[in-house]
Amino acid sequence: MTRIFIAALVFILVCASQGFIPKPNNYDKDMARVTKYQGLYVFMQCQPLGEYQELGTVKKTGIVWNGDPTEMYETLVKKAKKNYDDAQGIIFDDVKMEHATVIKFK
Repeated sequence: MTRIFIAALVFILVCASQGFIPKPNNYDKDMARVTKYQGLYVFMQCQPLGEYQELGTVKKTGIVWNGDPTEMYETLVKKAKKNYDDAQGIIFDDVKMEHATVIKFK
């Protein structure tokens, strides 16, 4: 009986040291899960952790009806999807939302 207990204890310790037993998640305070809007991952004043390729920039052009943040947001997302067929994400660099970077993940 003692041999079985010792063997089981050794097995558990080996598994734990090799990472087979899940450890509690230790996230950095600045990590988050971004949302998708109309099929694009949206990054507001932040950068993706994964590698990505910049496809280009979309800018606010013309007249917007009221300058409401929602209107600006939707306008730039629609332009990104229209201008870049393989777009997977959009990065809004500032709160003015006058331009955004369109990206594709590697």
